[in-house]
Amino acid sequence: MKRLLFAMLAIASCGAHAAPYPLGTMTCDDIGAFASEAMTWRKSQVSREEARMKLDQRDYGDPVEKKNLVIILDLVYGNYGNNWTVESAGNVMRSDCLKGRDQ
Repeated sequence: MKRLLFAMLAIASCGAHAAPYPLGTMTCDDIGAFASEAMTWRKSQVSREEARMKLDQRDYGDPVEKKNLVIILDLVYGNYGNNWTVESAGNVMRSDCLKGRDQ
């Protein structure tokens, strides 16, 4: 799972990088917090389309941030999200991000 997000974010950032995937102005804690927020939406029966509209209304410090959050949203609303809680979604995404920072 952890490698999956890294691979998806590397692809989304338009090319392979030797460095970890870019976060823009976000931190790994921000990534985890968003995953928990997105899981809260899913548990509250907010549709994927409504969640995507919420993303479209956000301000971003860097274009890569929206790409990253869309990928996380897709994971939360996809099959992985079937097995996550609000807490575990945040923990998994934060951990994956931190692992990507160590590489």
